[in-house]
Amino acid sequence: MDLLLKRALDQAAVWHRTQLRKYPRVAVPYVSHLAGVAAILSRHGFDTEVVAAGVLHDTVEDTEATIEQVRDLFGPRVAELVDHVTEQDRSLPWEERKRQYLEHFTEKPWEAQAISLADKIDNFMSIVCARDHGDPWAMFSRGRDAQLERFTALEDVLRELPLHPLVDEYRAALALVRGVEAGAAVSQG
Repeated sequence: MDLLLKRALDQAAVWHRTQLRKYPRVAVPYVSHLAGVAAILSRHGFDTEVVAAGVLHDTVEDTEATIEQVRDLFGPRVAELVDHVTEQDRSLPWEERKRQYLEHFTEKPWEAQAISLADKIDNFMSIVCARDHGDPWAMFSRGRDAQLERFTALEDVLRELPLHPLVDEYRAALALVRGVEAGAAVSQG
């Protein structure tokens, strides 16, 4: 493992130390998500700085860390990528933040788009795995329908991107979540 990536994983584990994933009835440390994002980016051949930025993608948004700290510890390219995937105005309502995210998604560099896709793919896999412990959608403040609508809106935006296996993986993972949800609805109905 590259030293930059190891340092990013360690620092992210410290910054996210009190956070848990949205799994019902079990305590899954947040670092599980960060490792999942790193694995996806690595599998698709992204370089160490992109993978490190993937590990750190939520630090400025969800912890006390600043973009300056990320830059000081991990360099300008990692910090720039983290900045690209960080919501800039957390005071806005959730719906507006997500609308802005979609509106500007295609303007971001490919590596930032890849981090966002890897983030969502790992989230999809977590939703599928969390079903083993109960209803994961109850853990989301906006619920299932709003989340699936947002994921579908991003899928629509992906038509503007060049073909890439990571885009295909996003679509496949979203289809898996939809399939699991359809199966759950049938079994409950």
